[in-house]
Amino acid sequence: MRFSKTLWVAILGAVTFCKAPCIMAQNLQVIDILDDVRIDSMTFFVQQLTGEQAVNVNGQADTIFSRYMGTPGNELAFQFAKKKFMDYGMAVDSLAFGAFSGKNLLGILVGTQFPEQIVMLGAHYDNLPVSATAPGADDNASGSAAVLEAARVFSGYTFPYTVIFALWDEEEQGLIGSKAYAAYAASNDLEILAYINVDMLGWDSNDDHVADIHVRPIAQSIQLANKAVMADSLYEIGLGIHVVNPGITASDHASFWNEGYTAIAIAEEYDNDFNPFWHTTADSLGQFNLPFYEKVAKLAFATLGECALGSTATGSGEAPAAGSFVATIHPNPSPGIVRLEYSLPFSATVSISIFDPAGKMVETSTNPDQPPGNHSTTWEAANFPAGIYLCRWQLTPANPNAAPVELIKPVILSR
Repeated sequence: MRFSKTLWVAILGAVTFCKAPCIMAQNLQVIDILDDVRIDSMTFFVQQLTGEQAVNVNGQADTIFSRYMGTPGNELAFQFAKKKFMDYGMAVDSLAFGAFSGKNLLGILVGTQFPEQIVMLGAHYDNLPVSATAPGADDNASGSAAVLEAARVFSGYTFPYTVIFALWDEEEQGLIGSKAYAAYAASNDLEILAYINVDMLGWDSNDDHVADIHVRPIAQSIQLANKAVMADSLYEIGLGIHVVNPGITASDHASFWNEGYTAIAIAEEYDNDFNPFWHTTADSLGQFNLPFYEKVAKLAFATLGECALGSTATGSGEAPAAGSFVATIHPNPSPGIVRLEYSLPFSATVSISIFDPAGKMVETSTNPDQPPGNHSTTWEAANFPAGIYLCRWQLTPANPNAAPVELIKPVILSR
């Protein structure tokens, strides 16, 4: 079944958010990040990666004619992106792998509080077809340029968690680069809290502004997909969200799923509006729907920003568990008046929000400085259409060293 509007993956069950990447709250820093994004900057990166504009590496101007594995253009793209990461003041790392000297590239913003805990945004920079000139604009200069734009913008801020901007090689040969990194991460016990993949972001021929989120129930991937869905609404990005569960395994997020990590893919819509220029020499920037491209990139950036900002730090670097926080909704399904009850394990400011089936916030209230114990409120829902809604509790503890807690539960309105 295809959904042209938001599909709430949280209807799979209640979701408690206790630790990055799973704490969701609108944040002024995320708003600033999105304001800093420039579509002309992203499209210029696309032009450079596809040979429409020259790149400057080691003081020399050169042109990337193809990024196919093992070609001079592939190496030039690697060096160009490496220079960008360094220009943005990032630590840079790389991982060589395979028989064809494939190389992954990592730009790293070290976290100020939890440097060992990592959130990632990644895209593959290699491309097809095998041709002397192969621009590979949508697949996947669009994702690579988004990663570079995110690196440019995020480098102006600090984050409690380490943020890694990854560019993978040899995706087109079977996710070889990302598989090598994910296996390395797992064998070295790297604590990757969230991986967000961006692969093909520019095509929207029917101009419906529907984007895919690909997810599977692995680790906290469902929760991460929920975070992306909510980010579209909270930051008024303006997309229709098509959640695909089970998501495809044909791009680099699958490498992280295979190692048990939390991951999603954000992309243009694959199943109903697939790019006919995919893997051809006609895959160029001229085919892009630029307003859509900007929105999809911003969805990835907002989700990454929420993950990277995480929760209030504790001494151990761990966010405390939700403890005995319990919330109930009844009747559920409900024909009209909905009673929301909850029990606080600590003093906290409690915000309660209701989201409709399209992801729009339709009700919200904030109750400051509530003491521990039982509390309740009602939602007068008689005038709302039938459907599956979400109720979100956000707890900000009075203790400044305690982490926020978030709980989401579905509410079914029946008529």
